[in-house]
Amino acid sequence: MRSNAPLVDFGSYHKAYLDEKGKPIRTNARDSIATFLHSSIHLFAMGDLSLSQFEARIKFDSDADLSQWSGNTLRSGFGTHLRSLVCAMRAGDREKRDSGCEDCPLRGSCVYDYFYNSRPSEDAKVLKKQSDIPRPFVFDPPLPGRHQAGSAAVFKFTLFGRGIDYLPYFLLALRNLGESGMSKGYRLGYGKFRLETVDSVGYGVRNNIFSGDTVFNRAIYLSHVEMLKGSAEHRGDLTIRFLTPTQIKEDDRFTAAPSFRGLMSRLLFRGNALAEFYGSGMLYDNEQVLALLGKCRDVSTTSASTQEIRAERYFHKQKIKKQQLPPFFKGEIKYHGEFSQDVMALLELGKLIHVGKMATFGNGLYEIEV
Repeated sequence: MRSNAPLVDFGSYHKAYLDEKGKPIRTNARDSIATFLHSSIHLFAMGDLSLSQFEARIKFDSDADLSQWSGNTLRSGFGTHLRSLVCAMRAGDREKRDSGCEDCPLRGSCVYDYFYNSRPSEDAKVLKKQSDIPRPFVFDPPLPGRHQAGSAAVFKFTLFGRGIDYLPYFLLALRNLGESGMSKGYRLGYGKFRLETVDSVGYGVRNNIFSGDTVFNRAIYLSHVEMLKGSAEHRGDLTIRFLTPTQIKEDDRFTAAPSFRGLMSRLLFRGNALAEFYGSGMLYDNEQVLALLGKCRDVSTTSASTQEIRAERYFHKQKIKKQQLPPFFKGEIKYHGEFSQDVMALLELGKLIHVGKMATFGNGLYEIEV
C-alpha cells in the first residue's frame, strides 16, 4: 500500500577496513565481522543532524518551460541571486567583481560562501582532504514541463544546521529569482513568478513562515535522533520510487539498479558527512556502519523498473566546458527483507537530504511505499 505519510510515528562513510596486520579484509570476512557486530552491539546514533524543510508556493507571471533538470535551473538561478544579494565585492571594480571567493577577506562570514563554498574544518573526521563537500541545503524541485502564466507550482528546500538561521536570505534570493525568471528563455521574460507563501513542514505539522512581505520565526526543527526514536522495524516488501535523476556508484561502476546495500552505503556516506560538517558529529561510527551494511546484504531486490538518463553539464566554477556526466536513473526498485529501526530512520532522513551525487540540484529525491 502506498503511503505519503512519514515512515516514523510522530503522533561512514566508506573506509578500507584492515586486519591486525594492516592488510585489507576480504569481502566475506567483512560480512562475518558485520554479522558479529550486529549481534553484539546495539546500534544507536552518535551525533545528530538538525534540519528544517520548507515548502514554497509560487505563481507564474509569465509562461515557463522547465526541463527534467528543473532542480539545476532552480539552484543555479538561486545561487546567482544570493551572491548578488550579499556579496560586498560586487560593488567594487570589475576585476574583483568577476573573481572567485578564494581571496575575499569576508569569506569566513559570507552567507553565499557558507552555502556554495563549504569546506571541511581542520579537525574534520571525514572528507578533510577534499575541497568540495556536501552543501548545507537541498532543493526538491518543481515539476518539470510547461507552466502557463497564472498557474501555480510548488517546490521545497531543506536547510541543515546553521543554514536554518539564514532563512531570510534564502527567501530574498528566491523572491529576486522570481523577478528575473526561472525557465528556458528567462532573458526574454519567461519564467517570472511571485513567491506567494512559504511553510515550514515536518512531523505532520505546517507553520506559515512567509506570506506577503512578512517573515515569521516559526521554523520546525527536525533531527535524525527524533526520527530514530519514532521509527520501527519493517519486514516484507519496501519500494523506493526515485522521483528525480539519481546517480549511485556501486562496485566501482554507476548503476541504474543499486542493491539495497549499495543504496544504504551512499545514504550513510551522505548522512554522516552532513552531520559531521553541519551537525554534532557523525551519525554512526565505522563499526556501526559496517554492521548496518552487513545486515543490508540480506535484503534482496525483487524487481527494478528504472530508466537510465544521460546529461551534460557546464562546470562554471571550474570554467570547464560542457561535459558528459556519468549516467543517472529514475524509476522504482522493490526490495524484500528485514529493515531495522536504524535503517527505517535513515530512509526517512534520506527523503529530506536525498541520496547520490549532485543532491543540492534536486537529484536523488525519492519516496517510499511499504
